[in-house]
Amino acid sequence: MSRRRVGVIALAILTLALLLSPGAVAQREKGTLVIGTTDRITELSPENSYDYWTWHVFQQTAEALVTFKPGTTEIGPSLATSWTISPDGKVYTFKLRKGVTFTDGTPFDAAAVKWSIERALRLNGPEGGVALIMNIGKIDVVDDFTVRFTLKQPDATFLARMSDPIAPAMIFSPKSTPANEFAKGRYAGTGPYRLVQYVPEQRTVYEAYKGYWGPQPKSPRVITVFFADASALAAAVEAGQVDVGYRTFNPEDIVRLSKNPNLQVLRGPSMSVRYIVFNVTAKPFDNPKVRRAIAYAVDRERIVRDVFAGLNSPLYSMVPPGLWSHVPAFPRRNLDQARALLREAGYSPTKKLAITLWYTPLHYGTTEADVAAVVKSSLEQTGMISVDVKSLEWGAYVKAMSKGEFGIFFLGWYPDFVDPDNFLAPWLTESPEGLGTFLNKATNPADKQAYARFQKLLTDAKLTAEKSKRQAIYQEAQRLLAETAILLPLWKNDQQAVAIAQKNVKGIVLDPTMNFRTWLIYKE
Repeated sequence: MSRRRVGVIALAILTLALLLSPGAVAQREKGTLVIGTTDRITELSPENSYDYWTWHVFQQTAEALVTFKPGTTEIGPSLATSWTISPDGKVYTFKLRKGVTFTDGTPFDAAAVKWSIERALRLNGPEGGVALIMNIGKIDVVDDFTVRFTLKQPDATFLARMSDPIAPAMIFSPKSTPANEFAKGRYAGTGPYRLVQYVPEQRTVYEAYKGYWGPQPKSPRVITVFFADASALAAAVEAGQVDVGYRTFNPEDIVRLSKNPNLQVLRGPSMSVRYIVFNVTAKPFDNPKVRRAIAYAVDRERIVRDVFAGLNSPLYSMVPPGLWSHVPAFPRRNLDQARALLREAGYSPTKKLAITLWYTPLHYGTTEADVAAVVKSSLEQTGMISVDVKSLEWGAYVKAMSKGEFGIFFLGWYPDFVDPDNFLAPWLTESPEGLGTFLNKATNPADKQAYARFQKLLTDAKLTAEKSKRQAIYQEAQRLLAETAILLPLWKNDQQAVAIAQKNVKGIVLDPTMNFRTWLIYKE
């Protein structure tokens, strides 16, 4: 073991000793589960947050009307036991579970559902994901345990949008949750756990809710420790100071720890994707030929091999493999085709296309600079492109992309809900400005036509109840995306669906929703 590794482990142990009180350490011997992550919480407001670990907290402590069954993409009951859909697809009527209470002791009923969802729609925080449920037009309490939703437009994705991966769709207590301001940690859900402590950048502590309507959590107490980086997380797992590590490990640590007989390395079916975004209003990316040339020139195989040790998978569609309707529509690497398109766009070895490629250095882990270097090299192999690489920290990065200040840049995505729509519509029709494509403001006639086609395709898909017909529409949309290259899929982020745990840890379920169900995990 290297001196550096010994030092990192020692630092991780010291960090845990400082973060966990003596009482918490003593509790651990009685079954407390310690989870480590490099992820972070932003704001504990379901109506004003839109990031993985913040929503993870809500998933442990609150619930929605429906859920995805563990290990599947199948929607099943949760706070609703059954539902019916009107023939026109606009009215959803839910029968609610009886005998449920919020963690503040307040009874759960239809009035609480109406209050909670209407609250989210009303507050609609600027940093939140309430847009995911904004198609709700009206909510009626039919009786104490029946609630009816009337949509503005039919939407075949509505049930998925009302599932527990979606924080604004979760149901919160009218007693404990402020009605007219962001929650900021002041809430009570119906979940298996209560959040009893949150120290920003350090830890969260959960305790099982004794009044929970379902089976009691496998671990009565859970402590999550937030690590500064992937190396510190790996070192703490390796030293046995963390029972489970999740999101995110360095590729080399995954490879190394896979050989450790004292640990188990679990790999889930990831639907996390990484990709390049083109701002179609920024020159020269308003020219589809330039975007398509870059799509032909980028070397996905080298990114996966050289940066990720083969742990990730090359990606040729924004809809990832494993999700219904996936079509590998984007072309494989072909430098001759890239050069031909560049010539048609007016470039040559003596008149190179000069571009600035943007990335953010830490938000997606420590590998972003290496990925940018590979992309720069692969594009410059055309002999007709020169690439300047620049970076910004995440907060400034998000603001810049939303203002249209980038022409070409990296982003990442994991599904809000498991449906092809959620891998296409956000950038193309729902939030093209917020996510940096600006397709709704395209100036090129071809891009304007593409925007109109995407609007029709993705609207038609939501209006269509039959899955086989929806599949055909989404496949057409994927082919259109490859033709226009408004987005450029790079790799499927399998590395992010890896959990590393001690041998005595059981019950970890890694599934396509990426919902990390802490209440199922326990130690023997």
